[in-house]
Amino acid sequence: MNPSEDNSRRPDQLIRLEPNQKQQDHTFKLDKTKQLEQAIEANSRETGDKRNMITSIQAQKRPGRYNIYLGEEYAFPVDEELIIKYMLHKGMVLSPAFQEELKVEDVSRKAYQRALNYLSYGLRSEKEVRDDLKEKEFEEQADEVIERLKEQRLIDDLEYAKSYVRTSANLNRKGPSVIQNELFRRGIDKLSIEEAMFEYSYEDQFDNAYILAEKAWKKARQKSQREAVQKVKQHLMQKGFNMDIIQEVINEMDTDKSEDEEFEALAIQGEKAWKRYSRKSSGYELVQKTKSSLFQKGYPSELIKRFTDMKEEENAE
Repeated sequence: MNPSEDNSRRPDQLIRLEPNQKQQDHTFKLDKTKQLEQAIEANSRETGDKRNMITSIQAQKRPGRYNIYLGEEYAFPVDEELIIKYMLHKGMVLSPAFQEELKVEDVSRKAYQRALNYLSYGLRSEKEVRDDLKEKEFEEQADEVIERLKEQRLIDDLEYAKSYVRTSANLNRKGPSVIQNELFRRGIDKLSIEEAMFEYSYEDQFDNAYILAEKAWKKARQKSQREAVQKVKQHLMQKGFNMDIIQEVINEMDTDKSEDEEFEALAIQGEKAWKRYSRKSSGYELVQKTKSSLFQKGYPSELIKRFTDMKEEENAE
């Protein structure tokens, strides 16, 4: 066959190759941009309105931001990427419709950049990002921005929750219920919270509770043994630990006090009570009020009587 004859095939005889999805998407974007450019050119030819012509593009103090001037008057700001994307230049005529599209896209880009900046300081939940966008007056763009961030895996509530559990347990020694409540306030759903809590083992909970209990016990040394134990329990409950963990920790700790240690703590509390009640009471009434105060604090009755007898002897002298 003559090569020239082979090259003379009609167009309908050529093999057609179907583009893949990415090629289709790329072609669609090119077509859309081309349509916009054609619309701008058509608008320029039809109207010839110089009030819609770019007469100046001036840089703002903020890097990457520019002001567009139409007909020598300030019109609107745009991001540098939009200038590049649409090849905006002096002398270009912008139709009113295209101006609006530029403004809308610019606000969307600003919202997206705001979210990226917020995320740069650490992991955030979807609710936290949404709340921040709302605070910065990007509420209308929030859905679009968050969807984009999810696709990029920059927002993932489950991974956020797992990281939050590990940090709260390892650095702050928080108990499970406190962590769960904090995650709920940050917009994490119940199922994600439950899955994330597997990051906090029972052994780690016990270790954290024990360390916190020892610190609380040292601060309560000047209280009665019963009151000191109760203070430790209250502290652990406030930190978010359940009663099973708390009781196991108390059982493991050495919370016994010798009689001398108990009386030493009682004397400190007793002196404060005696001084306070002696301003308005004396004699039998002073003794009874002091006894009642010390009994409420958990001291044994025999040590309380020993203290009040000692105080009465001091006053008798």
